[in-house]
Amino acid sequence: MTGLRLPVPVYGVSARVVMQTNCGPYAYVAADFEPPGPDGLTEVLNAVPESSLPARYVPCVRAGIERGLEGVAASVLLVDARFHEVDSSEYGYRLAGLEAGRAALVASGLLPPEEADSLRWAEWPGRPRPWPGHNPRSEALIMAAPAWCPDFLPLSDGRPPVVTPARGRERRRRPRPGGRASGGR
Repeated sequence: MTGLRLPVPVYGVSARVVMQTNCGPYAYVAADFEPPGPDGLTEVLNAVPESSLPARYVPCVRAGIERGLEGVAASVLLVDARFHEVDSSEYGYRLAGLEAGRAALVASGLLPPEEADSLRWAEWPGRPRPWPGHNPRSEALIMAAPAWCPDFLPLSDGRPPVVTPARGRERRRRPRPGGRASGGR
C-alpha cells in the first residue's frame, strides 16, 4: 500500500493492550488520524503529557503506527494514553500503535471491513462488533505473522496454537479431620 494517502479523517481510534498474565504488557493509546499535509509524509505528533505517557514509550507508539499504516501517509495526533508502572512495556506500545494504525486503515476504507475481525485491542467509531465464536480470519493472520513482521513483533513461532478443552469444576472431597465426611449433616 506504499504511496497511498489516508483519504478521510478518522477520529477517536484507540487501542488498549491488556494481557491477562503475570506482568503482561499493558498499553493504552488514543489517536486522531487525518490526511497528510502538502508534503505527503507521515507525521506522528504527541499531545499527551509526560505523566500519562512517558517519553521512552513515544518512539514505540510511533514505530507501531507507522508499521500499522503500511506505507499509507497520514498525520497522526496522539490525544490520550495511559501506562502502568509495572506492566507497561515497549512491546505493548508497539502492539497498540500497530493496531491503531490498522484500525485507521479499516475505518477509512483502505482495508476491507473483514480486517476488523483481526484487530483484538483496537476500537474506533463505527467499528463492527466482533461476533462470538470461531474467527478464521484472526487465526490466519496469527499463522502468517512471522511472514510480515519477523523483526517487529514476535506474535507466534509458526506452530499451531494449543487448545486445551474446558473443564468443569471437578473437585475431590477430602476426608475431614476426625473421620467425618465433608458435606451436609
